[in-house]
Amino acid sequence: MRRAILTFDYELFLGQDSGTAQKSIIEPTDKVIKLLKVNSAKAIFFVDATYLLALKKYASKDLEAISRQLKEIVKIGSSVELHLHPQWLDAKPEGERWIFESFEHYRLHSLSKDKIEELFIDGVAILEEITGQKIRAFRAGGWSITPFELLKNAFKNSGLLLDMSVCPGFYKKELPMHYYDFRNAPNEEYYKFSSDVLKKDNRGEFLEIPVTTYSMYGIDLAINNILKKLKKDAIFGDGKGLASANVQGNVLKRVFKKNLRRATIEGQSSWFFKKSLKKLRDKKLLSFVMHPKTLNKEALNNLQYLVKNFETLNSAEIIKEYF
Repeated sequence: MRRAILTFDYELFLGQDSGTAQKSIIEPTDKVIKLLKVNSAKAIFFVDATYLLALKKYASKDLEAISRQLKEIVKIGSSVELHLHPQWLDAKPEGERWIFESFEHYRLHSLSKDKIEELFIDGVAILEEITGQKIRAFRAGGWSITPFELLKNAFKNSGLLLDMSVCPGFYKKELPMHYYDFRNAPNEEYYKFSSDVLKKDNRGEFLEIPVTTYSMYGIDLAINNILKKLKKDAIFGDGKGLASANVQGNVLKRVFKKNLRRATIEGQSSWFFKKSLKKLRDKKLLSFVMHPKTLNKEALNNLQYLVKNFETLNSAEIIKEYF
């Protein structure tokens, strides 16, 4: 049986409206947990530990509910791992929502090496305290893992072995302080690396499992958008992220050219999802990225298809088999 690594970035919206923990994290994640349990499937939840540290700092009641859910995730055989969005350093609560006063620290690389290491260590500590599970894997907020040299000591001193931040072929430089470039990343299902996450090193200290990427024609995207509008299937979350620059240009590019996609279940009609899987039929190991906040009913149907037709893995199994 082919394998699928199901990853969920467990976080609020990080832009115009954070949304609430109940609607954007807890309720949609409960739906995922239920589906995983029924099918004896596993997933990896990359939990925004900078958000949890903010909850702790401001003594938010949401920390208790989230802690209970993270314990349930581990109980069903799935993994809780480290995710960091340093813009939480500039966030303050406003009722059930949060206000981001600045996005100066959107990337980890905007911080000093000492502050980066502090965030990693504190993030690992709060996750391990809640779950009792050793933290071994990482996904960078905003995919900002490069240059890795600035993060290497933080990885080593935090005991991290696995990274899942690379999206082969993708490039972005549009949001304030938001930048990544994976155009030269190895287009492999997994590889080891040392000081450069974009260079394969068979003797490397760390393991990279990139997000699976593929190309689709613009006409397929147009059909997908029509099918989604007809269903009027709203996302579960109650927030809104940062607006992307050059939206019109991006739409035109998608319609008239091939465009690169990340493997996911969200934002896809059942028709488009099945077609994307056909594009990936030659791969033995697929790595998917999702967000509880942007799931909807159709996404859960897509997830159900995956857990019924693929073997799923948690992070401990990945490290044991591929490292």
